[in-house]
Amino acid sequence: MIGAIIYLSSDDGSKPGSRSSDPEKTHDRAQTGSTRGNDDRVLALAGLVQAASLISSASSSGLVSQDTLESSINSIFIQNPGSTLDVFGGVTGVRKGLLMLRELLTNFDVAQHGRIMQYALAVMGLERRLVTSPAIMRQLGAEIANIDEQRMLRQGDSRVIDDVSVQQLGILYESLISEIQPQIRINGNRQHLQDRTNIERIRALLLAGLRACVLWRQVGGNKWQLAFNRRSMTRSVEALL
Repeated sequence: MIGAIIYLSSDDGSKPGSRSSDPEKTHDRAQTGSTRGNDDRVLALAGLVQAASLISSASSSGLVSQDTLESSINSIFIQNPGSTLDVFGGVTGVRKGLLMLRELLTNFDVAQHGRIMQYALAVMGLERRLVTSPAIMRQLGAEIANIDEQRMLRQGDSRVIDDVSVQQLGILYESLISEIQPQIRINGNRQHLQDRTNIERIRALLLAGLRACVLWRQVGGNKWQLAFNRRSMTRSVEALL
């Protein structure tokens, strides 16, 4: 891969969405409050990892799974969810993120997973900067609501994400967030990083990562858990899958 870079926003780094979960996969089992809370944090973290994985794929090959892309982008528009799982439209919508999170927790390899981890941590850092800018957060929420309203006028309640929505989300990220310092560096194949459509897709996915990171904080997520709760997180991932 060529070391081309797009500067898309920061470096270091609502309550849970509104669709029903897969009853056979998660909430049919009896859960204590702590187990449920850990599952919520794992789901949100998987959403972040999924977005980071899609960004890595889009930047290096220009290819992403359309179904997974739609699940991640759709999560941006879920602002008043009934549960954490609802943000992603059920376990299926975040399955790729859960599988990748399991790899990161149990079999991390720098060569294979380094960029995904880099992007996830970068989005976490960006989210921390954004919470200190409530005016930007309010504007971001208002613009996302406006994009969602336009989308629903075009296609009703369909979860299919059209190119117009992706373009609008990419432009929103570029205009409102991309200059926050230090900027996130996206590395990959020069051809794909010069493709405007792909750039907008990557920027929209950065918004999806931000949404997942905000959700993670809302359900009690913090960086200490990444260091000290790996075993319980792995158990939650296995149970959710």
